[in-house]
Amino acid sequence: MRKLAFIIIISALTTTAYAQRTVSLQECINLATDNNLQLKQGAAGVEFSEKAANQSRLLLLPNLNLGSSYFWNFGYTIDPVTNLPLANSFQTNGYQATTSMNLFSGGTISNTIKKTKTDLQVAGMNYKEAVENVQFQVIVAYLAVMFAEEQLNIANQKINTTELQLNNSKKLAQAGSIPEGNLLTIEAQLAQDQLSVIQSQNQLDKTYLDLKLLLQLDPTENIKITFPDISKVDNILNAPVPDALTVANYAIANKASIKKYEYQLLSDGLNKKIAGAAALPSLSLIGQVGTNYSNAIYPPVITEADPYGTQINNNLSEVVGISLQIPIFNNGQVMLNKQNADLAIINTQLNQQIAINTMRQNVTQAINDLKAAIASYAAAEKNLAAAQSAFDFAEKKFNMGTASSFDYTNAINMKAQAESTLVQAKYDMIFKSKIIDYYLDKTLDF
Repeated sequence: MRKLAFIIIISALTTTAYAQRTVSLQECINLATDNNLQLKQGAAGVEFSEKAANQSRLLLLPNLNLGSSYFWNFGYTIDPVTNLPLANSFQTNGYQATTSMNLFSGGTISNTIKKTKTDLQVAGMNYKEAVENVQFQVIVAYLAVMFAEEQLNIANQKINTTELQLNNSKKLAQAGSIPEGNLLTIEAQLAQDQLSVIQSQNQLDKTYLDLKLLLQLDPTENIKITFPDISKVDNILNAPVPDALTVANYAIANKASIKKYEYQLLSDGLNKKIAGAAALPSLSLIGQVGTNYSNAIYPPVITEADPYGTQINNNLSEVVGISLQIPIFNNGQVMLNKQNADLAIINTQLNQQIAINTMRQNVTQAINDLKAAIASYAAAEKNLAAAQSAFDFAEKKFNMGTASSFDYTNAINMKAQAESTLVQAKYDMIFKSKIIDYYLDKTLDF
């Protein structure tokens, strides 16, 4: 019974340990978008800007403040109720309600509202740029896993070919068709192939780890990618390469990494207006309601203070007025703030031009890289066809005993290298085409 329970437990643990989660490219993009910590920070920044925009609109409303005070007065003091001086101690209590509303402040409030709305758009562009970058990183990591998977398959196929030939060579050596010394070369080749498999598996594990870290998954989680439809390689080969100027103009007009500077310049311009508004007069409407109570007495005329409620009611006062503030001199702060605002605009304009120049340069380089990748893939296909023919010919000659084991293993290696080069050229071409899709805001998928 214990043995059966032990077997069940071991089976359950083994099943759990090797439970594999299959993920597609789109699922990886979704996971990265949902889990990426930088994106969460960006989303928080957008929410913060949204709250600031909502709060700025409340500046149009009047404020309202309530206050109360209670004092023990000693010595020579003015009674706030009668406004008479007293030398004896007494207690006072007062209540105030004050409200004020800005009527004019040089456009500070209206420009602040506009600026916070523009800052929200800047935050949205920054977040969109971050999302696009993370999605592109997922594409790169996913392609790296696919490439490593195919490299491992090539290494395994090479082992199968070498093992099959080793078995055939043993039979040929026993029949006397080839020297037994040829077996040593093939056995050495098999050992080398096994080492290549170990190295390829290690590289595959590394690319999976990089992908899991990018997706914010547990590094110990066992995942397996699904190969998307990459039969569209022919479409990439046959499709005309976009014009660099067309792609660059589209990217400059639409990519968040460039467009954010348009909103930032608007925000900087509004900030300059806000800075200048401090030199203009401001007009406010003010209202106040207050009342006081005092227990002071003035013998022999007043021997007892009026009741608390009576005083609070009788001493009620209301004030409504307009306050005008005219700035005369403020230690040069307005001038300094305006100068700083001008410098911020110049700095944003320079950053915008740098970003545009970099975008044009990157797009031009990406177009050239795609052209080179397409040419390299076509050359790699021809190279593999030639290597396959050379291998077939070397295999026939080796089996007939007219070729050395060195020539045969060299043909195997040349074929494997050609296969690896083709795979590398294929994924390089796909990657370069995805860069162009990124600039054109096309779906980053296969």
